[in-house]
Amino acid sequence: MKKRVLAGFLAMALALSCLVGCQSGGKTEEKQGKTEASDAKEDTDSGELPVIRVAVMPFYISSQIGYIIDNKLDEANGFKIEPVMFPTGAPMNEAIASDSYDVATIGGAFVFGVANFDAHVIASHINGTGGNEIWAYKDSALAGVKGTNPDYPDVLGSPDTVKGVKIVQTTGTTGQLAVTKWLEAIGVPETDVQMVHMEFAQCYQAFKGGQADVAALTSPYCFQTDDTMVKVADLDQLGLQLYEEITLTDKAYNNEEIKAVIPAFLKTLYEVNDELEANPDKKFEAVKKWYNDNGGSATDEDIQAECDLKPFVTTEDAKALKLGDYEAAYAEFMVSQDKLDGDKVETVKNNTTSEFLDEALK
Repeated sequence: MKKRVLAGFLAMALALSCLVGCQSGGKTEEKQGKTEASDAKEDTDSGELPVIRVAVMPFYISSQIGYIIDNKLDEANGFKIEPVMFPTGAPMNEAIASDSYDVATIGGAFVFGVANFDAHVIASHINGTGGNEIWAYKDSALAGVKGTNPDYPDVLGSPDTVKGVKIVQTTGTTGQLAVTKWLEAIGVPETDVQMVHMEFAQCYQAFKGGQADVAALTSPYCFQTDDTMVKVADLDQLGLQLYEEITLTDKAYNNEEIKAVIPAFLKTLYEVNDELEANPDKKFEAVKKWYNDNGGSATDEDIQAECDLKPFVTTEDAKALKLGDYEAAYAEFMVSQDKLDGDKVETVKNNTTSEFLDEALK
């Protein structure tokens, strides 16, 4: 995976019912007998387990959580995960105020939860740069222009060919980030195009149905295009790097019972990442099961492409990453794009903490 530093932002939407989470942090749940463990871990505690409500999406970003639950690795390590389903990162942020969850698996939308709702970034769990793309039709004028900006030689489009086009994208996600950076790279103000917000599933359907000139598509939709379409740009071509994040709500951060088990949660997550990255077939099956269990429509080819494009962050990767660098750079980029107030950068810096990760990776 190519690596560069800057930013990212997330998601998609399906018509899914939320898995209902408990409404008070620190709830406990009776353990159901002896659980499975990974490797040589054996759980002999027959008492109550602290519950962590984890905000998830029905996509790749949360697939490790499904693997942990399916194999009872949470129970084996002294806690119980209660998943709370969301279609994208934006409604996850909005749900912080209602105390709907404790921990979130979230993409670039993390910055708004941190800046506006006082959430805390505690880890990065996926390198999500791949699978964030902008698409147009091959017969469009913009598809015939390449390298308008020599700093981005593979990017299509120019001011003359892009002005006035209708772009469907999902506000508050990596799709919006990609569109913003693409327009900046080719010198087109956002006021010169028609930006329309739709959830990712609707973006794909609108574009496929000829109702838009350009679409920001994340995986798996960017893998479901046809030969009438052409990729205009992706995050890698635009010089951006994206990490999917683990965040903790401020209420959970101030709940001693939850805080006490967060290192075990992160340790379990990275052990799963290590296992699945070392076993590509097992990773594929775990991701496929997560999609299937949650109403996803990704094909085997889509899932394999996503597994290849977006590596899970392993224990060694996590030790090498300096938590806070990417998050600050991303916040600063959002400020430069007028998506975030300048004074919020310090909030993001202050609310990014490695205290739990350091304990987990000992």
